[in-house]
Amino acid sequence: MKGSSGFDRERHIAFLEMMLEELPEEYATQEINRLTLAYFAVSGLAILRALDRVDKDQIARWVLSFQSHPRDNFDLDNGQFFGFSGSRTSQFFSHNSEISSHNVSNLASTYSALAILKMVGYDLSDIDSEALLISMRKLQQSDGSFMPICFGAERDLRFVYCAAAISFMLNNWTGMDKEKAKEYILKCQSYDGGFGLVPGAESHGGAAYCAVAALQLMGFLESDISSISAVSSPVDVPLLIEWSLQRQATDGGFQGRANKPSDTCYAFWVGGVLKILGAHKFLDSDAIRNFLLSCQSPYGGFTKFPNDRIPDIYHSYYGFAALSLLDEQGLDPLCVELGITISDRGDIYDLDPVLISILEIAMAGFLSTLKRVYLSVYNWTVFVGWFQVLYFALKTLSESGHTAVYDAVEKPLQLAQTAAVLEILHGLVGLVRSPVSATLPQIGSRLFVTWGILWSFPEIRTHILVSSLVISWSLTEIIRYSFFGMKEALGFAPSWLLWLRYSTFLLLYPTGITSEIGLIYLGLPYIKASDKYCIRMPNKWNFSFDYFYTSILVLGIYAPGSPHMYTYMLGQRKKALAKSKTA
Repeated sequence: MKGSSGFDRERHIAFLEMMLEELPEEYATQEINRLTLAYFAVSGLAILRALDRVDKDQIARWVLSFQSHPRDNFDLDNGQFFGFSGSRTSQFFSHNSEISSHNVSNLASTYSALAILKMVGYDLSDIDSEALLISMRKLQQSDGSFMPICFGAERDLRFVYCAAAISFMLNNWTGMDKEKAKEYILKCQSYDGGFGLVPGAESHGGAAYCAVAALQLMGFLESDISSISAVSSPVDVPLLIEWSLQRQATDGGFQGRANKPSDTCYAFWVGGVLKILGAHKFLDSDAIRNFLLSCQSPYGGFTKFPNDRIPDIYHSYYGFAALSLLDEQGLDPLCVELGITISDRGDIYDLDPVLISILEIAMAGFLSTLKRVYLSVYNWTVFVGWFQVLYFALKTLSESGHTAVYDAVEKPLQLAQTAAVLEILHGLVGLVRSPVSATLPQIGSRLFVTWGILWSFPEIRTHILVSSLVISWSLTEIIRYSFFGMKEALGFAPSWLLWLRYSTFLLLYPTGITSEIGLIYLGLPYIKASDKYCIRMPNKWNFSFDYFYTSILVLGIYAPGSPHMYTYMLGQRKKALAKSKTA
């Protein structure tokens, strides 16, 4: 046997360090899976307690460079998945788009990225999880399965598991429908107790792991065999355990399917299933270890079969993982459901690995939930304010005419519009992705009209343009804030509201802008006559300011700015509505 001398930890560490530094040319065809290969190397070093030999910050920066980010809120509605790409070739952009024209972000690479980041100590709360999870939910199909990418791909248990692991690590389940996912998983259990990758397929060790681990992460399984063997269990546990135990062959190794040779990786896939189910004590652990050591390469790492000569990183990693499940001396324990190790924290090893993972991400999850709650409350509160503005405006118009509209809406108008200042702060601190450079001019111009014109110069409050202004503004904002309020509260907005969000501006933007320009123009004579807000020389600051000419400058900015903004919004409408049909 190649491994008869025992487990060669130092040689394995050297093998993984080499793989992490530079992959042999045989891996060229796996370039699009670079993040997954890195996961094998990093997680392997973690199992071997050798992560201190790598630059964790450098690894974190490298992994983060693969994340895809939406340019703005419009991009979240175009059907793309904003997770992690598998490689640099996945980030090549087409000439006419900022979206990759071939390989895009995918679930497997996203799982690998988050697992690596977690193992090197990166704070997952800094990840743009909102965009990731919103777009991930679009990958889930009507039957509960997941596609790994946003178009034209297979769907099976592998990607259901990836979605569950991603959600678990981020401690946020808004990116998937757990009940639908569970239903799909249960349909994949075969008559013999195992699981196929899709309903009706042959039972397979890897599929069984994906099914059981996903159910465990989603909270549908208990950790005690006496409980999961009960009739109330969603899966046929006794039959699954029997099928899994039958996969251990006479040579001590595990086969992935019936009548197949033993393979290093299935010692983890099938062994992991039994570990989760609490049935690993029924295995012949010594026989498993002997088989694994027979696949140990003298160069470091593990081969697929005992008689193979050259080790590969895939089977090497799962060899280490399987030995970790056997409590091999010198190896870190493994959180089986997630496929990552738990950092050395003394007595915390006495806790269940999944519980430890929950504790580690609890604060990140709390902050994410707090953010969603705050933004939901903000959007719905301002929605109520603008609804009041519209109600009072329409009521006053019908009862007293346009000359009384401003007096009726003054307070709610000022409160609702001034509250928008918080949106600038939201952008500055990263609560939302809207760039401050775009938000500031829009909010600034409205505040100028609200306070600098209407509040400051009562002479123009009775004009008909006040009515058209507040109706245009309030209708626009009622739709906008309800749209974002639903997305924050529920994780999505209905298609009819999406249509209103990107269609009503066709009329309301011109009427609103025309009203703003008209009211500023009407106010110019009163501004010039009042000398309000002007600073004249001489003064101790040696500075002068003329509000009249400032107002003229603002009017001048409207001229080029308004057509540009309208054209931009037309483009966003076309993209959002077209992409929503294919999402």
